[in-house]
Order: sequence, then structure tokens, then C-alpha cells
Amino acid sequence: MKKNKTRLNLKHAEIKDIKFTHQLFNQNILEKNFFSRKKVNLKNHEIWFKKRIKQKKFYIGWLRKRVGYIRFDEINKKNLSVSIAIDKKYKRKGYGKKMLLKTLNNEEISKFNVLAKIRQDNLTSRKFFLNSGFKFFKNNFYIFKSKKKEDKNIKK
Repeated sequence: MKKNKTRLNLKHAEIKDIKFTHQLFNQNILEKNFFSRKKVNLKNHEIWFKKRIKQKKFYIGWLRKRVGYIRFDEINKKNLSVSIAIDKKYKRKGYGKKMLLKTLNNEEISKFNVLAKIRQDNLTSRKFFLNSGFKFFKNNFYIFKSKKKEDKNIKK
């Protein structure tokens, strides 16, 4: 594979990204990459999207055009789940991994453990997360441990 030297940029998702993320989500539903099997209409996506962008854990990757998105949702105070979607034109070119690694090193994200829930039959995603530093956790979950060191004085 030819190494892509184009600089990938990340920005927090904004209202103007609604249609792009909607199209990309539904594309992944059709390709059976997500657990969900139901396409989402634009109105429902807009309601959901507006809530998510307030949390500042939703990023858009872009070159000259938008490449994809990566989103982190809080599970609890220590853990996030991750969801990644890349536009068809940019798949298998390393952009998903670049987006993931950049965000995992981001101060907003690096203090959490990150869990990826991966369909059992999605070998491509399993390999992707394992090659990005995630470890098998249990069932369909893979985990990337927080870089934040725990305070030894804090009781668990």
C-alpha cells in the first residue's frame, strides 16, 4: 500500500456537518458495518447530532474535503465507546487509523479508556482496532487503556 503523505486534519463536528454524517452513517448501515441495521431519517439524525456535538467528542477528519468522522460517547466516568465511519473514496488509505490515533492522544479523550464494540463477523474492524493498540476485552469489545495514571491514594 502506498503511504499517503497528505496531512489529515481534525475538527470538532459542527452543525454544517449534519448531512455529511447522516449520509456516512446510512452508508455504513447499507454496508452492514454497524450493529444497527436501520437507516436513520435526516430529522431524527439532526436531533441526535445536535446533542452529540455539545459534548465535544465528535470529530470530522478532512483533507480538502471531509473524509469521515470519529465519535466518542461516554459510557461512565472512566470509559468511552468509539464509532468511526470513513467515506468510501477514502477507505483503506490509512485515514481512519490517523483519525483514531490523533483523537486517542487528544487531552479530551486520553483520560478515558476507550471501548470499541465490533461485530463478530467484521474481521476488517477487528484487525483495524488491534493494529491501533486496542486489546481484546470480552465478547465483542476491544479496549484501549487510558494513559492517565491512577492516583494510588484513590480507593477503587
